[in-house]
This record gives sequence, C-alpha cells and structure tokens, in this order.
Amino acid sequence: MPLFDKQEFLSELIDRTDLIASHVQNFLRLDNEVLNAKPTSGKWSIAEIFEHLNRIHETHLKSVLTRITSAPDVQELTYNSGWIGDFAYGKIVPRPDGTLLRIRIPKIFHPSAKDLDGREVLQHFLQQLDTLHDIIRHSSTKDLQGIKIPFAFAGLVRFRLGDMLHCLVAYSERHVLEARQVSLPTT
Repeated sequence: MPLFDKQEFLSELIDRTDLIASHVQNFLRLDNEVLNAKPTSGKWSIAEIFEHLNRIHETHLKSVLTRITSAPDVQELTYNSGWIGDFAYGKIVPRPDGTLLRIRIPKIFHPSAKDLDGREVLQHFLQQLDTLHDIIRHSSTKDLQGIKIPFAFAGLVRFRLGDMLHCLVAYSERHVLEARQVSLPTT
C-alpha cells in the first residue's frame, strides 16, 4: 500500500479542497433554472449533484469529527494507506482522461425529488468543504492510520482516517467534474 509523507499528503488534500471550492464558486454565477436543469432524463442536475455531496459529507464529516476530537495527538511522520481505502480511492477518483467508473450508492444518498434552491445547496456544500478543510488541517496531529471511520456505503467496513479524507476529497472532485460536464461551457 502507498506510503505517504504525512504533511505532504495532508497539504495535497488541502490544495485539492481549495481547487474544488474555486470550481464551486463558478457555479454560484449560474441562475437557479440552470442549476436545476437536467442534462438528460435519468441524469442529475448541478443542484442535485451537490445535494448528493451534501448528504455524503453530512454523514461522513460527523463521523470523522466525533472520532478526531477525542483522539490524542501523535507524532507520526508518515501515513500508510490501507488496502480497503486504496481500493475505494482507485474506484472513486476521476481518471486522468476525465472518465469516471460507475459507482452504485444507497438511495438514502440520492438527491430529493423536489425543486432545489441551487445557490443554497452550493453554499451548504461550500460550508461542508470548509469543515473538511479544517478537519484535514486538524488531522496533522492525529493518527491517520489508527483512527477508524465507518464507511456509510458498507456498514461493517471501517476506513483509516487518512483513507476517509482521501476518498472524501476524491469523491468531491468526481462530482465537481460531473457538474462541470452538465454546466455551461463557461464554468
């Protein structure tokens, strides 16, 4: 499994969350009609994509926060990814050519069928991204291998804290890419 310099690993995740936030800011320029427009039948609108991300983040960030706030500080210099986290990351992360592997998710994480206030959904996502950013910074003093986080898609599976953070960032990148494919060419 990959061995990372802990501070470089966390620094890269922070940079990636900053880039995600930059892309999301572009969506805030769009009006609600565009944010709720479905590209084709069966595909999610931009607002639905981010509502889905909000549901994923609400579940996982709450779980991460409860574990890291009570965890003791440690002095580790490296982080070794686990095989489950490494496998999941490989399935989640967008490919270099921009393609995505299809992933099935439980219906509880699907967006609601109602009309959404796209700007509100995007603002909520940006707040959650700030929380993720803070968690990543705070994790620099935590045991990225020893703290285990339940994975919402598979109840008995637990990820290492580092793997969970890695996957949450990749999952956000994946859906920002998907939203950019739905949006106007200017975003």
